[in-house]
Amino acid sequence: MMSSSSFSSVSTFFPPHPPFTPIQEEDESNDQNSMKATPSDCSGSTKEESYYVHRPTPLHQTSKKKRSESESKTKTVSCNKCRPSVREKFSVVPLDTTTAGRHSNASPNNLFKSIFSSLVKKSPRPGSSSSGANNVLAPEDEWKAAVAELSHKLIQATKKRDESLQEASRLKSSMSELEKKLNKLEMYCHSLKSGLDDCANKTKNVRNHEEQVKYINQDKVIENFLVTVSESRSTMRHLSRSLTVQLPQISGGKLYDRIQLLLQPYDIKISPSTNPRIVLLYLEALLNRAFFEDFESAGFVKSGSNRILNPIQKCEENYKCFMRLKELSWEEVLNKGTKQFSEEFSKFCDRKMSEVVSMLGWTRAWPEPLLQAFFGASKAVWLVHLLANSVHPGLPIFRVDKGVRFDSIYMEDMGGDKAKKFVSPTVRVMVEPGFYIYGNVVKCKVICRYNNNHVNVYPSDSPS
Repeated sequence: MMSSSSFSSVSTFFPPHPPFTPIQEEDESNDQNSMKATPSDCSGSTKEESYYVHRPTPLHQTSKKKRSESESKTKTVSCNKCRPSVREKFSVVPLDTTTAGRHSNASPNNLFKSIFSSLVKKSPRPGSSSSGANNVLAPEDEWKAAVAELSHKLIQATKKRDESLQEASRLKSSMSELEKKLNKLEMYCHSLKSGLDDCANKTKNVRNHEEQVKYINQDKVIENFLVTVSESRSTMRHLSRSLTVQLPQISGGKLYDRIQLLLQPYDIKISPSTNPRIVLLYLEALLNRAFFEDFESAGFVKSGSNRILNPIQKCEENYKCFMRLKELSWEEVLNKGTKQFSEEFSKFCDRKMSEVVSMLGWTRAWPEPLLQAFFGASKAVWLVHLLANSVHPGLPIFRVDKGVRFDSIYMEDMGGDKAKKFVSPTVRVMVEPGFYIYGNVVKCKVICRYNNNHVNVYPSDSPS
């Protein structure tokens, strides 16, 4: 039941309605009169309620007296015929005036909830209990099945998520390894590029330096080389003449025997009656063979090793040594010696002097003019060696042996133009070696054997 305070609050929100007058019918009034005439439990009220008298509903308060009467009594109004579609009973709850002032401002939501709950409170139908249970159980089973299905899907999704996370972790690890390898590859490529750049720069510098040595200094080197070759031949001829002057006094008259022994490989025979100019040429040939031996080797040493492997640096060093020794004089050698200027040149002079002494059987001290002539020849040959190795590639030497057919392109006959007058002249002995100078050549000097009806003719003139 609802309290009177709630109805009092309703009166404040809704305006009063006009009095409700029920429709009276004769049959109904007769029935009511007959029912009222019967005795009831309350004897004192039978006379007062003999017929139906309409009273205002408790919702419509007319006065304080009526409100007090309605509080003490609760009546039921039944009207089933005026509204046939709705045959329900409405319960009228008396209002509580004592609490009306306190709850006059109650929330309308509470009011509507109360009215709705009172309206929907019905007794359960006898046949609706089992169907309601089934209706309750069916959604519950559906919810359980849905929850189970969702749980299964959640487990599968979680499993797939874990697998995806593992795969992502593996991919991340692989990517990190690939990144490391890529970084190493980039560093390696960068180092290769730097190496290629350095190599290209070095090659360019070497080429430029090589071109500089070849095209700037080459003409000067070749010019100095030709001059030095000519000087070496002159100094070697001067040495041979000095030896021919000193040898008769030293060898005790055995000079011809010694020279004959040295010329034996060439099938040459000499005697005291032989022209001294021919003997001079043969002696010069012997000296040139000794001095130019191992000319191609480094430092005139057979199977000698190179101190400088870079060909450009080697050319520069040889040319510097040439410029330093070019102005070396005999007086400086007497005062300081050759070792002060070049150790290799000093060793070369010592070796060649030993070879000449051994070749000629020298047993006494050399006089100063002979030593000076020897120094001049040694210096000239050493300078030729330096200049031949001051360009890259170097200027090679060439030699000819006995029996080789005479070739005027590479050979010069010491007998003048006699080789042109005879048939098939051949080389008897080489006096001075020749040199290749790129597209040119320095001819070697030879003594030829001339054949004319099997008669050998020898040169009789001395070289110019």
